Amino acid sequence: MAHLYEIANSVEYPYVDGRKKGDQVKFPNTPVFQTFNAPSRLEGDVFDLEIDGTIPPEINGTFYRIQPDHRFPPMFEEDIHFSGDGSITAIRIQDGHADFKQRYVKTDRFIAETAARKSLFGKYRNPYTDSEAVKGVIRTVANTNITFWRGMLLASKEDGPPYALDPTTLDTIGRYDFEGQVQSPTFTAHPKFDPDTGEMVCFAYEAGGNGNDGSCDIVVYTIDANGKKTEETWYKSPFCGMIHDCGISKNYLVLPLTPLKCSVDRLEKGGNHWAWDPNESQWYGIVPRRGGNPEDIVWLQSDNAFHGHVAGCYENEEGHVVFDLTVADGNVFFFFPPDGQDASTLKARNRLKSITHRWVFDPKSKTGSHVMPETQWDTSGEFSRIDDRFVTKKYNHFWQARIDPTREYDAARCGSPAGGLFNCLGHYTWDEKGEDVLWAGPRATFQEPTFIPKNGGGEGEGWIIALVNRLDVLQNDIVIVDAKNLKAGPLAIIHLPLKLKLGLHGNFVDQREIDTWQRRREPDGDIGPACPAQKPLAWQMKKLA
Repeated sequence: MAHLYEIANSVEYPYVDGRKKGDQVKFPNTPVFQTFNAPSRLEGDVFDLEIDGTIPPEINGTFYRIQPDHRFPPMFEEDIHFSGDGSITAIRIQDGHADFKQRYVKTDRFIAETAARKSLFGKYRNPYTDSEAVKGVIRTVANTNITFWRGMLLASKEDGPPYALDPTTLDTIGRYDFEGQVQSPTFTAHPKFDPDTGEMVCFAYEAGGNGNDGSCDIVVYTIDANGKKTEETWYKSPFCGMIHDCGISKNYLVLPLTPLKCSVDRLEKGGNHWAWDPNESQWYGIVPRRGGNPEDIVWLQSDNAFHGHVAGCYENEEGHVVFDLTVADGNVFFFFPPDGQDASTLKARNRLKSITHRWVFDPKSKTGSHVMPETQWDTSGEFSRIDDRFVTKKYNHFWQARIDPTREYDAARCGSPAGGLFNCLGHYTWDEKGEDVLWAGPRATFQEPTFIPKNGGGEGEGWIIALVNRLDVLQNDIVIVDAKNLKAGPLAIIHLPLKLKLGLHGNFVDQREIDTWQRRREPDGDIGPACPAQKPLAWQMKKLA
């Protein structure tokens, strides 16, 4: 007699020639949607999470992180993780306790697909593959970063505008255009915040047209601490490529242009937005933070490679820009192979070298000059983070999620490590070339580390908080460790009674910041000088027509 799951699995597979057929809610049988990668599709709250150890009592704030999490089976079987709907996790920590909250970002795309109860948008950043029902609807899923800005959270992905959320409830308020001051169709997922001036320095690439049409336009904005735009300059890139992260010093912005290229012809034929070009240089665009003109951008090039995330950026005594980030020796995004190649032929992510590079750029160099890194440090990691109080400044400490293939890994119980074998957290110091490493164990991997500063402490004094993927039991923990002594192990392990998806980025926000802005939003609060961007939150948020 047939087993009931055998009967259920005998139902016709809902993908034919790689495309979804019918309305059956069933995800593809691909690695993107299996085991630890299986969608969570969760909104909810858990009060007073179980904890081993002791959370430092000084920690009072919220750890926000964001994950792509498909709500509906995709239109195309070979969809990728980055297409998942943005889903926000908030871990509120106070008095040694931790509470969990999870909500989706209610984007225009989310609302349209909810009404239809199915996916309506096609391939990653390819509007030509969308349903006719959503032509013209903003297609971003706002799933890459979550940052705190003037009393609100901004959920962002570099293919569309940010969405504003309430930092306490995680309710989505709507698309946010900085009170009409930012009109580009795209917006970076990595804005930078100057700790001395309070400015947000941000940019958009592929900023002309509709944001998905191969434009070489780049726009750079500065929004001051009062919410007023003070700088807007438009530049051109050598080709339409990906600029994921950036770095700011006191006087400059550095934009790393990765040789993933967009082709309008490929889009029109229903192909990928990006294709890796193994023959193209990696480029670095350097622009002034203030008073820039379109002709002021300096483009420097180096050998073909793939940019990771930025650690620090500052100016040395000679006025040159010191710029630190990881650089991999091949295409990390194997799912965007070169034109004419299949993704299966490319080197797997775990076999790539991801080395921390220190570049020293002369902003007065001639465009097109070839540059080489001053230092290469084989930290074998990614997701670089620093003490954000040292953005724009000479710094010493940085942290990464690290790959150490020499450590034991229980493949029999865990399978292929979802998201890569980031089995360690690493703490590094430039001055001493010091290395301090925490191993997750044979059945776990880490997600991005986030720094929590200790009030009144010096650089690096504080804690690292990070998600742990428990691959054998399909659950997540959250670890808190002394930022300067990772190898001593966790001070606290916060247990989640569920599995989340692999997140991309997150940030910790001190409760004092949230409370300050809450007071400023109250009717009798001090909201500063008359300025549209300083009105109460209800006025700040508006949905664009």
